[in-house]
Amino acid sequence: MTTRFALQAGCLLLFAPTLVFSAELVLPRGTVVFGELEERITSNAKKFRVGYPVDSHVWKDVIVDGHVVIAAGTPMVMRISRLEGTGTGGRGGALQVMAVSVKAKDGTEITLSGGYDQAGNDRSGLARGLSMILWPSAFLPGSRAVLEVGTVFDAAIPADTSITVPASELPTLKLTDRPDLSIDILYDEIDQRAGSLPFEMTLCNKPYTREASVTAVNDKEVRPILVAVTSAKQGDPCHAFEARVNLESLREHFSAGINRFSVTMSGAVGTTVLNVEM
Repeated sequence: MTTRFALQAGCLLLFAPTLVFSAELVLPRGTVVFGELEERITSNAKKFRVGYPVDSHVWKDVIVDGHVVIAAGTPMVMRISRLEGTGTGGRGGALQVMAVSVKAKDGTEITLSGGYDQAGNDRSGLARGLSMILWPSAFLPGSRAVLEVGTVFDAAIPADTSITVPASELPTLKLTDRPDLSIDILYDEIDQRAGSLPFEMTLCNKPYTREASVTAVNDKEVRPILVAVTSAKQGDPCHAFEARVNLESLREHFSAGINRFSVTMSGAVGTTVLNVEM
């Protein structure tokens, strides 16, 4: 009897399931999820309609507390929420796509808000969140609104959302040196009449200079666009600058959605990101 019990116990140990511990992680309200369109859509009512599902995916990893909670490439649920064809009197078409949801790495369905609003009229805008500065553009009145493949947009998680992550996935803190050149756009100082984009630059560990140029837009090299330094303060080890760049020169290389441009100064390269409506 004793031997039989020992064998039974051995079998129980052999087939016992492996315990996987997990932890709860809260994605805060307002967490931004960048998406990218996989198809070209227009305000042509003969081809598209309100409610049409738009193919798209997550553009870059969403990281919270050191965890990749939504991986780049994850499909997103998006739909056309507004569609107006060109009208009489030169009124342009209008097109709006709204993010609906996306799945976290643990399979949790996460509700999203936001998306992209494109109007095919005679205005263009540089946007940060819900704030928009408008300046004249080359669009003709009465044109269709178009969103191309690769258009990047931003959505947000509208409420605190809990997901599960393996407890073994400890967040990793990566310590990096201060970048040699950093750029911060001065959105509150944008003046549409000036036709230029103001920003601050901080140059560290490099010789002082006032010469700077935009050398790449969306990771593609461009003919250098002059950056005009309006004020400068030398320091050790960092120098601070206020500067401007011509918007018309930048717009030649921009596309609708999230754009990046890089500035080269004293051998250092700094990159910044902004959202552009066209």
